[in-house]
Amino acid sequence: MVKTTIMLEDKLYRELVNESIKEYGSTRKLSLLINKRLKANRARTSKRKIGIKPIRLGRHITEKEIEKTIDEGWTEAVKWSV
Repeated sequence: MVKTTIMLEDKLYRELVNESIKEYGSTRKLSLLINKRLKANRARTSKRKIGIKPIRLGRHITEKEIEKTIDEGWTEAVKWSV
């Protein structure tokens, strides 16, 4: 364990204190609560990184080009289902 000082916004601090009192009955476990939240947040964000990676096309594509491509693809997909 490492002991450090952090500056929290007043509103966030009050929320953490209230949650600590509800969960543990006092503020003595505030560090435990903050550690749990940080770990949970890190686990959530690491899961999100598994998503789709961007493809580099070498040029900027406009919103209209993207919409046109989507419409063309949808038109093709509808033809296949008939």
